[in-house]
Order: sequence, then structure tokens, then C-alpha cells
Amino acid sequence: MTWRAWQAGRRRQLSTQLACQCKDGPMATKPRRTRAHQLMVNCLNQTYLQHGEPYLSRVLKTLKRLPDLYPDFAGAGDAAGLSSKGNIQKILAGTHDSLPSASQLSRLILAFQHLARVDEVIPVDPGVSTLRGWQALLIEARTLDKEQVRRGEFIEDAGGVDAPVRLPTPSPLAEPSRPLAVPEPVEMTRLEMHALTTLGQYARSLAVRTSTGDPGVLFEVALALIASSSPYAQRAESFAANAGAAGVSAATDLFMAFKTGRDEARVFAVTQARVLEYAALRSGDEAAARFFGRCAGRATNPGTRGKAPLLEG
Repeated sequence: MTWRAWQAGRRRQLSTQLACQCKDGPMATKPRRTRAHQLMVNCLNQTYLQHGEPYLSRVLKTLKRLPDLYPDFAGAGDAAGLSSKGNIQKILAGTHDSLPSASQLSRLILAFQHLARVDEVIPVDPGVSTLRGWQALLIEARTLDKEQVRRGEFIEDAGGVDAPVRLPTPSPLAEPSRPLAVPEPVEMTRLEMHALTTLGQYARSLAVRTSTGDPGVLFEVALALIASSSPYAQRAESFAANAGAAGVSAATDLFMAFKTGRDEARVFAVTQARVLEYAALRSGDEAAARFFGRCAGRATNPGTRGKAPLLEG
């Protein structure tokens, strides 16, 4: 290589580096992520797995058929951002800088549901009835994401959908009713995400809201996890300890029940789930009532506990 050719190549390299710095900022490598952003991506990816993980080529073909499959869905023909397998993969892997749009999310969910019904993964295609819950979740995730961006609360190492998300230490609501050892920070792993998101709309919201470190949310996550079989229940105690340390007295009781034994903790969790189910029904929160009812039902059914959590709408 001649000196002149080397100089020309070096100039092109420096020009490319400068263009990247102007676009993404100096030393930019990958987008910074908030916990809310990453947990929403993880939730969507887990839903894809729970619907049978169909080949993306089939998902793409189904997206093109949505106007015929769901004629009542006004956005069925909007192909923006979902025109190739590569674009779909980026959304599911969370490699985009932003969360999916409302239209993209609805169309993906409909495609997953249709293919899951065709493949006998689910007994019935719920159709557009699930979309309002998903849109509420997306709005919640965006709201939390913007607030966490404003506060500068970013994940140090956003490792993608397979990496656990370390949750913030909850802020105390009140003085703990009984002193507990300061718990180690908990993580939302693929196991916890799966156990939660199979329990429906309210549970998916819980999964995203764990990004705030709300002790009440962590307690409800503990109830859902203890209701599931091993290994999904193995860290319910850690979630209860975090919530109890922040002053949630029922979480302290659950944590102490764990010290007696797993069966005792499960009995206490069922009682709490039934109380919360009743309260949710009285307040008109049907999604929450279904969630707590499913927690209690899953915990009291040995046949259900002996299997991996199944998708429940």
C-alpha cells in the first residue's frame, strides 16, 4: 500500500468516526437504557416466547394478513416499522433506541396470538380484546422511562433481553414492624419475568413497575412467585424481604413465614392473595382481582404448581 493510499484510507476512517460522534455523542457505543425501558422490552420478548416463538418469517406473513384476519382492527394495514424480519427482530431484541409504537405493539401481539392459536399453544385467540391492556402497559412504560431519563437513572450495563435487570432498593414507606437484615438488591430475571407475565395484564404491569423499586409492587411480585413452581418461586423470599424492609408489614409476615418453611409461606400468600382479590373487586379493578385470584388458584393447585406457568391471557 502506498503512503497516499494509506492517508486516503485514514481520512475515510476519521470521517466515519467523526460522523458517529456527531450523531450519537462522543464515545457513544450503545443507547443508554432505563429499567422501565428494558423491562418493557423483556416483557414483550417473553410474550413472544410464551406464544410459541414462531419463526419471524411466519410473523411477517401474518402481519400482512392482519386486515383479513382482524377486519375490525383499524390499524391492521399499518406496516410502518414492521416490513422486514430484521425490523421485527430489533424490536423483540430491544436494539432500537425507543420502545415500539402503539401500532407496532398491537400488530405484533395480534400476530403472536393468531400463530399461537394455529399451533395449539393457546386454546382460543382472544383477538383485539387484549390490546387495550397492552396499550396501557406501553403508556405506563413510556411514562416511567421518561421520568427515569429525567432523573438520570440508567442501567449501567444493558445486556439485552437475556440479562437480569437489577432493581432499585425500595424507599421506606414506614418503619419496619420488625427489624430485618438489610436485603441484597434483587434482580428481575427471565425466570421471574416468565412467572409474572403468564398471569395476565396486571402482572405485566407489575413487571414493568418493579423498575421504580416500589415496595408494594415488590410484595405483590413475591405473592405471584411463591404461587409458582420451582425454580420460578426460588427468589420470592428476596422480594418479600425487600418489601418488608421498606415497611410493608404483610411482606414482613411473608418473609417470616419463609423461615418456617415453604409450605407455610405459600399458605400465608394464598390468604393475602384472597384478601387483595376481594379488595380489588370492591374497588372495581377487575384486572387486579383476576391476578390475585390466579395467584391463589395457582398456589393451591398441586398440579399447576408442578408445571411451568402457562399463559393466562
